Amino acid sequence: PELATIGGTAAANINGPRRIFYGGVRDLVIGMKVVLADGQQIKAGGKVVKNVAGYDMCKLFVGSLGTLGVITEATFKMAPIPESAATLVAAGPLSQGLQLVDQLMQSTLLPAAVAVVSAEATGVNSGRPAVAVWAEGFEEAVARHLREIQELAARMELRAEVLREETHRIFWEQIRDFGSSGENLVYRVTVPAASLAEVVETIDRWSRSEGAARFVAHAGSGTVWIESGADPAGAAWFPRLTALAKERRGHAVMVAAPPELKQGVDVWADPPESLSLMREIKRQFDPNTVLNPGRFIAAL
Repeated sequence: PELATIGGTAAANINGPRRIFYGGVRDLVIGMKVVLADGQQIKAGGKVVKNVAGYDMCKLFVGSLGTLGVITEATFKMAPIPESAATLVAAGPLSQGLQLVDQLMQSTLLPAAVAVVSAEATGVNSGRPAVAVWAEGFEEAVARHLREIQELAARMELRAEVLREETHRIFWEQIRDFGSSGENLVYRVTVPAASLAEVVETIDRWSRSEGAARFVAHAGSGTVWIESGADPAGAAWFPRLTALAKERRGHAVMVAAPPELKQGVDVWADPPESLSLMREIKRQFDPNTVLNPGRFIAAL
């Protein structure tokens, strides 16, 4: 993450935990300049939210992994730095934590981030699964969030702890850097938000019964990051995660793996139904396959 660039973040469309509050990269980019395969530079969007009419070409390039063009400039929507921020970590049985998430998402509260973390995902939750809720804004609003979430956690018989300033920052850095050691297998599963609890419970059950894995799940976006050992047992997670996601109209990706385990594996799993359309777009923008060949789904 410390090596991430603005262009790389846009090209990969990798979102952080506060996506449910601020939106994802694709939502935040309102303009960009892109160099195409023939060397021509084009401009998409603009520098104000009220933009020009026509196709929003920014959304085509965000997430294309540099296979359609090289992003040289990007303009983003901005938001003011919040006056105050704090995190409430509610630790206890996973089933009760997921009930807390469900209650929270149905409430009138507007947290900046909600993460479900496995027992060993961070050093904060003392060997137990936990739900972490990030509240930010004016201090009065943050205090209200903490108070009401503590009340919800107490009803679920979860142990709550409030993190502020340095402990708040360190905790979310651990969430941000989850799986970035470069030593283990890392998978990303994305499903509709309504299916997240079921997917998390399944992954937790597999981990406890058949092979240890850590996970961080982002409520609201339906994204689960899973880290397992760099061995054949860890590699065996991929087909199971792919099937689990597919059953719920989602998808799974092998994000990182040692070369010896990655060899011969299609990290994108099953290609989407839109593959023929994606091939045609690639052919139009890069007919000679100059840009990042083979990097995307089905070697696009």
